[in-house]
Amino acid sequence: MDKGLRIALYMRLSKEDKEAGEESESIRTQRILLHRFVEEHFAEYSILEFQDDGYSGTNLRRPGVTELLNLVKESAVDCIIVKDFSRFSRDYIELGSYLEQIFPFMGVRFISVNDHYDSETCGGRVGELDMSFRNLLYDLYSKDLSVKVKSSLASGKERGLFISANCPFGYEKAPDDRHRLVIEEDEAAIVRRIFQMTREGMTSSQIAKTLNREGIRTPIEFKLEKGKTSRKAKGDKFAWSGGTICAILRNEVYTGDMVYGKTYKEQVGDRSHIRPRSEWKVLRNHHAP
Repeated sequence: MDKGLRIALYMRLSKEDKEAGEESESIRTQRILLHRFVEEHFAEYSILEFQDDGYSGTNLRRPGVTELLNLVKESAVDCIIVKDFSRFSRDYIELGSYLEQIFPFMGVRFISVNDHYDSETCGGRVGELDMSFRNLLYDLYSKDLSVKVKSSLASGKERGLFISANCPFGYEKAPDDRHRLVIEEDEAAIVRRIFQMTREGMTSSQIAKTLNREGIRTPIEFKLEKGKTSRKAKGDKFAWSGGTICAILRNEVYTGDMVYGKTYKEQVGDRSHIRPRSEWKVLRNHHAP
């Protein structure tokens, strides 16, 4: 058994997984699976966790995987474990490069639990037909799924359905219809006050300072209280900022309109680009302002 092994667990959940309701792919489910695997197969170890929640697997431009790879470069990781290959990358050429060249060169062991792959026993080789074919399928599946999910979401939005997993501050999903927005009164009171202070001539920075001075809870603190997130503050506590105030003031959702189609991608995995405002799609009187 390995002793004192520095093990990195990597987990990823894409927006497509979330919208499709893939609970089996959730970060929590992946974490339980990986920890159980480590406990069953290793004696002495230390664990580091890395995750990317809401990121596509079609490229490696993700915060979590970037942090992980930086530690690999520093020789601070001995072993990487993922639920399956697609969690790390759906680009089979890029994945093969890391498994066959980069990780072996850096002396990093790679394990994909559900694929029954361990570079220590496979010699780092993934060139076998079944493995290459499986990785190619991951790549093709990712692109096909992305197109289908985007088409489904666009169709739902055109029919007036609220599709996003998270509601704007001041709103919640109706108890009897998760595709309909209703006002969350305790949060809405703060939103109304922000607009009122703006009408009175206060700047976004002045509004933020006022809310912080009065101890008014931030949007993230409301989510924490309601069990909708587990995010932690970077400093001593969460605080209102001028940027948060501006984001609320600029959001058309508070007028009762739903705006979508603001961004587009040239191809799967690329960065989003902003469309001209004239091309945005607007559903008037979509919900209570």
